[in-house]
This record gives sequence, structure tokens and C-alpha cells, in this order.
Amino acid sequence: MTAHGCRSPSPDSHEWQGGLRPFSGPGHEPRSHPHPGLRTDCNAPRERQGWQPGPVTSPSGPDAAAPRRVAVVTDSAAALPASWVRAFEAAPGFALVDMPVLIDGQLRTEDESDTLSSLVVALAEGKPVTTSRPAPGALRAAYRRFEAEGSDAVVSVHLSGELSGTVGAARIARQEIGIPVRIVDTASAGLGQGLAVRAALEAAASGAGIDDVAQAAREAAQRAQVLIQVRSLETLRRGGRINPTTAMVGSMLQIKPLLSLSEGKIVTVERPVSLAKARARFMTLVGEALAHAEPERPVLCVHHVADANGAREIGEVLRDRYRPEAELVISDLPPVLSAHVGLGTKAAVVEGIAADAWSTSNTTGY
Repeated sequence: MTAHGCRSPSPDSHEWQGGLRPFSGPGHEPRSHPHPGLRTDCNAPRERQGWQPGPVTSPSGPDAAAPRRVAVVTDSAAALPASWVRAFEAAPGFALVDMPVLIDGQLRTEDESDTLSSLVVALAEGKPVTTSRPAPGALRAAYRRFEAEGSDAVVSVHLSGELSGTVGAARIARQEIGIPVRIVDTASAGLGQGLAVRAALEAAASGAGIDDVAQAAREAAQRAQVLIQVRSLETLRRGGRINPTTAMVGSMLQIKPLLSLSEGKIVTVERPVSLAKARARFMTLVGEALAHAEPERPVLCVHHVADANGAREIGEVLRDRYRPEAELVISDLPPVLSAHVGLGTKAAVVEGIAADAWSTSNTTGY
């Protein structure tokens, strides 16, 4: 993947805005990195298997360089596959803002190629790992850039506000922007959020206005469900995602919970009492959802934390057994999410199923 310079596009400031991965559209060549020793490759290699999102393509003809009417901004918690990012960045009107991760006291962003490996080592050694929302300045730089390029509006699509302060940062960032900025809290994460980004871009490419673009993102997020299988509750406890008493009892009983997202919060679906049983139930629940997914070729994404081969095996079995025509995406869980779920985690995202399909069995747990 072609490297893109990590720089602020703000028209009135040359101040470094950490985290922004702007679109390099026609006539916008990436600049060198303003700080020696920091990488200019903002698209660090990740294990991906998937498809090229066809409807979002670069325009041709005399209007090729024209700005899209509604631009779309998102954060890296969307876990967009590299092939999707290339397609999105090939047309005007898209920006991706990286989220910072604090690993053993050192601030890192996801555009650095060794962030994921450093995170894995830190989690294995029990070192402190915390995450933070993007700086409002990084989001503001993206909004200002699209304003300067002539976009009519911006739809900013983000990670669940129950899991991160990113939505709040976006609200701060849109102040003093001269065009409307609509913020969408997807109440999701990973490719559940990513599918909302894709839907927003497809709507924008069709000429839809800000209301319809935002609604397309919301609807896609609502029908992209996330199921998470974790090996241990300890990382969730350290990150404040579950309460200490629940974590202690679950660890004593060797519970390996299956989790999902409901109204943006982490909830318990089931509580298998062994890793083998958890894996079996994970496969069954995801497979049944995939079999009944509404799209003709639904997306099945399997996220992983440093286990691409294991994730690929799971994805291929699910696809072959339940929906051979499904589009399979194998994706690293982004560091901002990996930091909270820990090593050995697998997460599946299925496109086009009923809202809260997995989470309605128990919403009173973690």
C-alpha cells in the first residue's frame, strides 16, 4: 500500500496534528514526515483477506478532481481493510484519523508499523496499556480541509461513545467549522463501524445529502453485528470494561464469555465454562447469523489479535459451512480495541442481520 504523509491539512497552521491520515487525492502528493525518526507510512501492513468495495470508485472525466458533496471522516477503530482504504482514498472526500495508544508509558499511533507488535508484547508481559481518543485538532484538521476543498458538509463516523471519547472529540472539533459536520455514533466497533463508513461513502458517491449519508451509516452499523470471544477477563477488567467482581468470579469459574455490543456497550451473550465450549458456541452463533444474513453476498469479518492463521481458519470454516458466497475479511483488531480485549481474542462481524441478534440473551452482565 502506498504510503501517505501523516500531516495536518489545516490551511491556517503548520502545527503537527498527530493521528490524521488524510486522503491523497488527485493533485495531492504526500509530503515527507515533519518529524525525523517518525514513519511516513501511515498504512502499516496488516493481514487482510477480502474484497474491493466496488461502488466507491474514483471518478473519471472532467469532474475527476471535483470534491464530493459530502465528505466522510472516521477513526482507525473501524479496522478498515487495506484494500478498502485504497479504494476509499482513490476518490475525493475521505479521511481516516488514527487513535493513540499508550503502551508502557509511550504514546504510539496506529500508523506506526510496530505498534501492534509492541502492544502484543506489552499485553503478554502484563505491562500497562491504555487508549485515548484522537486529539480534537486532528479531527478539526480533516474538517477544515474538506471545507477548504469545497465540500458542502462532513459526516464523521465513529466508534461507540460508550467505549471511547472519540464522539466527544468530534463534537469539540466541529466548532468553528464553516460547513455542517454531522457526527454519527455507530454504537459499534471494528468492521461493524467500518461497514457504516462504507455505506456512508457509497451514499455520498451517489450524490446524497448530509442527512441521507448519516442515515446510511447508522443503518449499516445497526445491521452489522459483533460477537467477541475472549480468552481471559483480566484485560477487560484492567481497561475498566467490566467490573472487578465480575472478572474475579468469572476467572475463578474458568468462564470464557462470549460478548457483544448492545446500545454501544459490551454485554454478555453466553458464559461457556471452557475454551473449547466457547469456541464451539462462537462458531455456531456466527454461522447461524451468517446463514440468515440478508445481503446476497454478506461480509463476514474475523478480527484477531496476533493470530491471523487462526482467524483465517475460523473464517474459512464458517464461510464454507454456512454461506459459501460470503465475502471473507481477515483483519487485525486495531490496537485501540486490542488493548481492551487481550491476547487470544477473536471477534466476528456479520453484515446484514437483525439488530442485537446476539446480545438480547443477556444484557445485564459485563
